[in-house]
Amino acid sequence: MISAVLVVLLLLSGAIAIAAGAFDVERVDFGGLHRVSYDEAYRAAGIRPGDFMGSLDADGAREALSELPWVRSAEIRRRWPGAVEIDIVERAPAALALTGPDSWVLVDSEGRVLTTALASPPSLPRLSGISAAPASGRYLAPDADALLAVLDTADGQPGFAVAAVWRDRRGDVRARIRRQPDGAVFETALGDDSAIGAKTAAIAAVVSDLAPSDAVLDVSVPHLPVLRAEDR
Repeated sequence: MISAVLVVLLLLSGAIAIAAGAFDVERVDFGGLHRVSYDEAYRAAGIRPGDFMGSLDADGAREALSELPWVRSAEIRRRWPGAVEIDIVERAPAALALTGPDSWVLVDSEGRVLTTALASPPSLPRLSGISAAPASGRYLAPDADALLAVLDTADGQPGFAVAAVWRDRRGDVRARIRRQPDGAVFETALGDDSAIGAKTAAIAAVVSDLAPSDAVLDVSVPHLPVLRAEDR
């Protein structure tokens, strides 16, 4: 009997606490914001002071935040009795892609479009010869996948940096590279979309031995890199 009374009292005290707002959200704190503003994140998360802590839709907030172009992921934690902490991991710009004639947008390594057209594009590798970049928050078309793979695999290779990647009139992949540390520029032909990692490794293997010229470094067969005259 006494146990039953205690249970009832506990339930009543809990109901009174809830009714009094003892477990309502008092503040929403964000961490990791750099490109995304607090106001943007706050609006997207949809968690407001006065919401009941026990019924927060963390999954819905996480999904809504991930729709923001710059957001890679969001972790949401309750800090009882009344705080909500949201840690944001933002995306990093990896390249520029054309969205129209002479109009460039930032994209990340996955092809996510991060911005609208930029008035002053930064110094990043440029992707072209592919489908026009869509609106921010969406992804480049699949014809950009091999170009992004060039950037990804070249990032771990010594001796050169990629300045531009494009598809030529045949749809093959080409890149303009800058040798390090002397800054000499070379054009490379990577051929089709296969074995991109092996092809960037082939560039790294021979780039230090190249003399500046108008010849194209052809690594379309990665184990047989050759210099050939530019197509006219």
